[in-house]
Amino acid sequence: MKNLKGRNVLLTGAGSGIGRLMAHYVADEGANTAIIDIQAEALAKTAKEVRLRKVKVKEYVCDISDCVSVGDVVARIKQDFGQIDVLINNAGTVIGKSFFDLTLEEMQRTMNINYWGHIYLTKAVIGDMVARNDGAIVNVASSSGLIGMPILSDYAASKFAEVGFSESLRRELKKFNYTGVTVTCVCPYIIDTGLFKGFKPMAMSPFIKPEVAARAIVEGLKKGKPYVMLPPLSIYSSLMLKLLPTPLFDWILKMSGAEKAMDCFEGRKSC
Repeated sequence: MKNLKGRNVLLTGAGSGIGRLMAHYVADEGANTAIIDIQAEALAKTAKEVRLRKVKVKEYVCDISDCVSVGDVVARIKQDFGQIDVLINNAGTVIGKSFFDLTLEEMQRTMNINYWGHIYLTKAVIGDMVARNDGAIVNVASSSGLIGMPILSDYAASKFAEVGFSESLRRELKKFNYTGVTVTCVCPYIIDTGLFKGFKPMAMSPFIKPEVAARAIVEGLKKGKPYVMLPPLSIYSSLMLKLLPTPLFDWILKMSGAEKAMDCFEGRKSC
């Protein structure tokens, strides 16, 4: 999907962070945008900014962890825009507690937003994409979907699930010859948006600037990349280290600061 001009993009988590920036960038490409967030005020601000790009934009307040609400909002979007050409599953949350302190309800909430919400949305649009053999799905996962870290057990579980889902779906589409539908899985290190406020970056791994991340994701979407790793060298190097004996890999992570990275985590209530 090299050209987004005139395409209809559905983007979640658009009220803030990289979601807000991606709404700007796809609009700059000439795409019409249906934006979703649970925070009405922040979402309205993004919509106002996107309208300045002279493209069609409509905002929809929705809790994506609610399957019925997702079905209803996607039906409204299809009425307002027609077909959905691109789905960007960006909305997410992080709690930042140890497994011992997390309640089951908190763990379920993380999974419901970070994983199930993305499943609900994908299910709601992929049938039409497959029918015309054209479309793109972008799942914003995390480096925590590749390497599990302390104080992120629920978050890592949800992101590991997203990575596995993305990889399986991409291969299923290829198996059944739906080559016109692409799946891009995004695995960034910590992005400096406030979601991970208080996180202490590991050695030689500074936060990623939101603008850099958002632009890389939009470019990855346009090129149909199966993965967008941010930063590429850091993520791929970490994956290579997993080939080492586990005790040695754990020691390297500890020395890099991974063990204490979440000790002063503050975060924010919504994203």
